[in-house]
Amino acid sequence: MVRGYPGRQIERVVTHRIVLANQVYMGCTLVSAAVLPDQVHGAERDLADPGEPAPGSAQQRAPIPIIYIAGYGRSGTTLLDIALGQHPEIMGGGEIATLARHVWPNDEYCACGVPVRQCSTWSGIVARWSEGETPWLIPEFRRAQWRTETLVGLGRLIERVRSSRHAARTAKLFEAIVAQSGRAIVVDSSKLPGRAFALAATPGIQLTVVHVVRDPRGVAWSLKKGFLRQVEAGVQRELRPKPLLYTALRWTIVNLAAERLCRRVGADRSLRVRYEDFVADPRPVLRDILARVDHEDAREPASIPAGPMRPQHQVAGSRHRMQPEIVLRQDEVWKKVMPRFQRWLVTLVCAPLLRRYGYAFRLTESEGRKA
Repeated sequence: MVRGYPGRQIERVVTHRIVLANQVYMGCTLVSAAVLPDQVHGAERDLADPGEPAPGSAQQRAPIPIIYIAGYGRSGTTLLDIALGQHPEIMGGGEIATLARHVWPNDEYCACGVPVRQCSTWSGIVARWSEGETPWLIPEFRRAQWRTETLVGLGRLIERVRSSRHAARTAKLFEAIVAQSGRAIVVDSSKLPGRAFALAATPGIQLTVVHVVRDPRGVAWSLKKGFLRQVEAGVQRELRPKPLLYTALRWTIVNLAAERLCRRVGADRSLRVRYEDFVADPRPVLRDILARVDHEDAREPASIPAGPMRPQHQVAGSRHRMQPEIVLRQDEVWKKVMPRFQRWLVTLVCAPLLRRYGYAFRLTESEGRKA
């Protein structure tokens, strides 16, 4: 029993509950482990403040086709973004979620080779996006992203008016991208499913989801390599090596969330793509993706030129986007150099999804080191 006035005991209980709630929330955010159930999405629609649509708002226009690339890092998501961007009707935007978070505030490099504020495409996009907005658009949008684009998504339930305003600003951003680029379809390769859940509930957007997977042992081996900060090379911050167990757990969680996302948007608006299949023969993969986009001019994959790919205006993403040309090649060095114990550790953790995605549990002796 706590001595003193009764309020002290109440205060301690309340404090304990607040701390516990914060720990749960931060834990869900860090591991991206909570997938929004249908009941939560229904509650969002019931609670959302529709407001009065502004003249010419997204609610009064035809929905903008968005190809959202979901999956885990080092799985070829940026390469797929660049490949789709070769189509004359598609704007490969890179990880658009990062535009307000750090790309524009830090003036990071666009794939065209200049800082984003000097890029005529992105500076024009931001100028269009900012029309009629407050001077604090970028920081306000960034704060709203943290509330509404996590997998937990509690901000969309708690802050109804701000959530509605953020959705309108999100649609307006994609409208600006289409208007400035002159291309009718936008690729957003932000990867994490939480953002796609928010986009799927945004009026004025027609979402197609591409769930990209790669053998988790190849992902884990790639993430064991760190990179020093090289801004002009597309590495905006130091990338430290990731522990194998950390990568294996997050790979499983993110891909399970991406599966949930695909079920939400429906089979006609989603598909799964294996990195290995895409790199081996990209044209059938691109054909399957474009077949799910409701835009007549995008249905013909022959519009994508053969040969080396040229990155355009991808913001953020892998460092490959800063190369003048890219030729797709299989990266399976890990099969020869990854020690057996490390391979089996990742295999054990990721076993439930390995078979589902068509990856073998065992490798031949010639494909891996024994040590």
